[in-house]
Amino acid sequence: MSDKTKHSHLWQEITLALVLKAFILFIIWAVWFSVPQDISLDDQSVASKILSKQP
Repeated sequence: MSDKTKHSHLWQEITLALVLKAFILFIIWAVWFSVPQDISLDDQSVASKILSKQP
């Protein structure tokens, strides 16, 4: 195998790995981070729940 073939093969593997990682990150974002589950969820309601004094 020549150096040019090794070099080309390495770039193909790197490109494939980056494309797969980008695809996986997109899937993770779409499933867990794209839209909040509760429409009424806002920063004020979250802050009041966190800062409320509950035993």
